[in-house]
Amino acid sequence: MKRWPKSCHNLLLALCLFLPITALASDNATGPANAGPVKLVSGPHYPPFSADYLPHNGLGPFLVKRVFEDSGATVTLGFRPWKRGYREILQGKYDAILPYITTPNRRKDFFFSVPVFNVNVYIYVRADSGINAQSLKELKGRAYCSPLGFADGEALEQMHTEGDLVRVSAPTLKNCFQMLVAGRVDFIKTNHFVSEYMGTHHDFSAEDIHALPFIVERASLHVMVPKTHPDGDTLISTFDRSYSKMTQSGRIMELTEEYLERIDVGGGPSLIEKPEQKRR
Repeated sequence: MKRWPKSCHNLLLALCLFLPITALASDNATGPANAGPVKLVSGPHYPPFSADYLPHNGLGPFLVKRVFEDSGATVTLGFRPWKRGYREILQGKYDAILPYITTPNRRKDFFFSVPVFNVNVYIYVRADSGINAQSLKELKGRAYCSPLGFADGEALEQMHTEGDLVRVSAPTLKNCFQMLVAGRVDFIKTNHFVSEYMGTHHDFSAEDIHALPFIVERASLHVMVPKTHPDGDTLISTFDRSYSKMTQSGRIMELTEEYLERIDVGGGPSLIEKPEQKRR
């Protein structure tokens, strides 16, 4: 196993997956005899967490599958554009969707599991842009790119709503990075793992962009299960138990490190809460 870059260990990044599981009455129970696979849906172009061109369709689905297997359940994975997947899960076509941040509107309609990953979110600008802001407020009047179906987060959304920032939408996160490098927008908001993957695997260098020296938000991404699902709360609590067991044994961190190393993205340990840090 290679040694992860020191800078990655300094990131307390928050990304969460809610990995729904067939209802179990206890850790030793089995699912309903007639229960079929859990229908999970995710969206494209969010590497390393979710992308149909990555091994196992991304780190999220990869871990989902392993957690389900540890529970004796099976899972099928669908891919949809983010907005379509969101709409279809509310129509009952899927059991759960990932990865999403929590927002007040989403909490009205969905159950969320415990965090699986932790990420700090930064503002990324072109290295030659001359932008040296020390806070989000100092970016007033600038334009940023956010992919369709992605939430801006509370602070960015408030500035956009008040007219202090211009939002430019693009089909994918890769398009946003391309627009940034080309100078068509002033900044994008994302986490270290996404920016490192993009700089390593696409047509621009990591030296072309850099993060401003402040954390915009400590975010978590989750798998969501609709509250209209007949077993929604049970799916979440069952996943939480299985995930907690795998975290305590070190298996979640081990799988994450192996996966990120495979796709040449560092920082596995900083993604996962240590067992003693797990939320009670």
